[in-house]
Amino acid sequence: MAYLLFGEYHGTVEMPGVVADALCSGLATRRPVILGIEMDQVNQPSLDAWLASDGGTDARAALLAAPAWSEAGGRTTEAILGLLDSARRLARAGRDVTLLAFDPVSISGTSAEREAGMARLLRVAVERRPNSLAIALTGVGHAGKTRWTSYGPPFDALGALLPGEKVLTFAFVRPGGSYWGCQSPEGKREGCKPYAMPVREPVAPRGVRRDSTAREGFDGIYSAGTAYTASGPAKGDRTLPK
Repeated sequence: MAYLLFGEYHGTVEMPGVVADALCSGLATRRPVILGIEMDQVNQPSLDAWLASDGGTDARAALLAAPAWSEAGGRTTEAILGLLDSARRLARAGRDVTLLAFDPVSISGTSAEREAGMARLLRVAVERRPNSLAIALTGVGHAGKTRWTSYGPPFDALGALLPGEKVLTFAFVRPGGSYWGCQSPEGKREGCKPYAMPVREPVAPRGVRRDSTAREGFDGIYSAGTAYTASGPAKGDRTLPK
């Protein structure tokens, strides 16, 4: 296996935490691990510098000065920063881990071009590191192996564009809770804040489970072992409203 895709609901504390667990498990196999983050490629130098840093105040300020962290939504939260810090600590301990910003530059919104660009960046990163494992955290719509049918004409998602025999895709269990975002689950734009996440399934034990019947387009599901909680932006005022 060369690729593990974790589809997330952006803006939670717990989903990046499960990927941090997967990162440790991947490194335990003694393979080089590439941790893919859904950020524009222009942020790659800042990720490289962070990985080599001491994680102190100056290093954090330099990381947060990169363009991605100006986003108000759920892709650049405290939880994502925590995931990056887990990778940094592992790298400082001598583990073979690298960071990859795998969202193409200058492509906004959801499009066939963007999906293809994400797949290309992940493939190139794996090809450059023999026997490596790419663990990528991305929006659940990108991670699946089905098509984006809400667009015309429909087009393949990232999960369908990677080598089928080398990729496993996982969707999150849906026990509800909250997330940080800039629109409600119904698509209403009500400002950037915590929103309630619909409850569709009971809480499941923490971990990853292969089960191709659990969610269409995925090889399995993962659970944090609890309902979700919102994680606010890592940059700026990080106090969540009551």
